[in-house]
Amino acid sequence: MSPTVTAVIVVVVGMVLLGIIWAVMSIMRSTPADVSAGSGSARVARDQLRPILADFHVRGEIAEVYYAVPLPQGEIDDHLRDLLCHDASLVLHEKKTHGLPIEQVTRATVYGRLGEEPVEIGVIELEVPGEIPEIVAPELVPHASATGFDPLAHLGEQDFEFQPGLVDRESQEGLPPFLNEIVIAKSVEARLRAAGVDPTNVSLQDLSISLLRTAGYEVEVERAGLATPESGTAEMYRARKAGVDVLVVIAPHAEGEHPELGERTVNTFTIKVAQTSPQRALLITDKFGPYLVYEKERADPRCRFITRERLQAFVDGFAVQ
Repeated sequence: MSPTVTAVIVVVVGMVLLGIIWAVMSIMRSTPADVSAGSGSARVARDQLRPILADFHVRGEIAEVYYAVPLPQGEIDDHLRDLLCHDASLVLHEKKTHGLPIEQVTRATVYGRLGEEPVEIGVIELEVPGEIPEIVAPELVPHASATGFDPLAHLGEQDFEFQPGLVDRESQEGLPPFLNEIVIAKSVEARLRAAGVDPTNVSLQDLSISLLRTAGYEVEVERAGLATPESGTAEMYRARKAGVDVLVVIAPHAEGEHPELGERTVNTFTIKVAQTSPQRALLITDKFGPYLVYEKERADPRCRFITRERLQAFVDGFAVQ
């Protein structure tokens, strides 16, 4: 076989192979391999923080959607009900996209949890069997995709309030639980519950990290922690959103400890900030704040101390309309 014929054969084979590859890729692009090939609502779900789905069943014409969401005693807030019913409609879209036969379904019942028991909180009616209606509801992460939204930005504008003599009095009587002294807005409470957190029974660590996550921050724990001379080791995290890197240290008050944040702990935190160079740094504590934090915040504007006096302002920053 001459070299010319061989070259022609190679070119033809190459063109055939390219044609096959192009056809395969076209088929893959047109196949609904995931939720993004479904409706607009299902596409949105990929980019949002979602309530924790515990179980899903179809029993005849009824679909049952169970969430691991702690419910409050008494009346269910409309914001929380809307969040879960909205997500349940996304779940139905996803199940249908993945081939689950739900053509006969005419109703979806949505459940949360009260203790260990499932409790019905809402119903989605399907006017046409198998056709899931579009439900408009508040996002679990409001403005999470908006790079300009920053629930921590307001903290630099808050005044630090200090009441002389308060620390001495509390050191004798002991500090009450910080939850007794803050009010959580209904919209924030609903998002926390949808994320699996009971805001009436939560630690300072879990509340702080859950608030950040429901505001669209990706939070990772730093294994080393931060050694605080007065209180042992405090938990340390890195929170990231829209290119902003935040160092977060959480130093909760423990029984028997001094109710005021210690000077050495303040200094250890600011040294860690200088070493790791985050764009923003928070030390969150339910202890009272000493005057020293003024000096540290002026010296390094990246640092912000969320002390007991500032916890309410911190929580309020996540009450986005």
